Amino acid sequence: MLKLTAIFVLAAGPALFAAPKPPDFTRPQTFLQLADAFADEHDYYRAITEYKKVIHLFPQYEKLEWVHFQIGKMYYEGGRYPQAKNEFLPLTDSTDARLKFLAHNFMALSYYENAEYTNSARLFAELKENPSGKPYLLDYTIYASMAAAGDKKFGEALKSMTEAKTAWKNKQPAPDSSAVLPQYEPFFEKSIGLLEKAEKLSEKSPYWAVFFSAIFPGGGHFFLGEWDTGIVSLSLVGGAAFLAYDGFVRESTVQSILFTTFATGAYIGQAYSSYRTARKYNEELGDAEFRELNRQFRSLNVALQFQTRF
Repeated sequence: MLKLTAIFVLAAGPALFAAPKPPDFTRPQTFLQLADAFADEHDYYRAITEYKKVIHLFPQYEKLEWVHFQIGKMYYEGGRYPQAKNEFLPLTDSTDARLKFLAHNFMALSYYENAEYTNSARLFAELKENPSGKPYLLDYTIYASMAAAGDKKFGEALKSMTEAKTAWKNKQPAPDSSAVLPQYEPFFEKSIGLLEKAEKLSEKSPYWAVFFSAIFPGGGHFFLGEWDTGIVSLSLVGGAAFLAYDGFVRESTVQSILFTTFATGAYIGQAYSSYRTARKYNEELGDAEFRELNRQFRSLNVALQFQTRF
């Protein structure tokens, strides 16, 4: 037995200890394999470098569109969404149906992550109608709802999220099946509650705020629910007006002019402040609800790994 082993080692020795074959850099597959290895290690920017080498060194490579897709995906995974969109956009006109679908998919995701909610909602609506998107209909409906909420169209978002919940319930298998996805249930309960709350929010008119401020100091802030600011405004203008009146009664020119000027400035200032506050209130309307909604969505996204399912 030992003799046979020795003969085998001697015979196979040159092959066992031969130097590894050097990589062939005349083939695009060599760069692609290296790029894929970097991508698997989440080293996206080194992966992009290798993919770009294929584009520059092998311009006639028959799968060049897929290389561009991989570059766009690396940009997306690395959080550089504008660059990702630039790579995906030309691919949305590809003759390869699968590539065209995936490019649309990641374009929609890039728009969403870049807070371009209107474009994101439009693409998700198109993806829902695409036959290739049918397996992901539930996820697309949720994304469309989130995009509408990002645009502060809370009524539309609520309707879409309710549709998503109904679709999820209808597709659930038997309770003992491993295909059940329980992560959706708490997400739907919390998100629908937040959207119902956000839908009831209403804007405050800046012009009504100015009108009430003109009637009496602090009235605009009272209209906006800012009672402490309203009381301070009323006290400042009222106190200055009283001291100005007192100056006129006592024929004190300095006191009357000083406090009349102060009262006038404070009166105009509180009216302008109520206008600005109303504008800011409208701009930030629903932001707190959307931030919490997005936090719930990120938790669900991590649990289900939406992006890797597409």
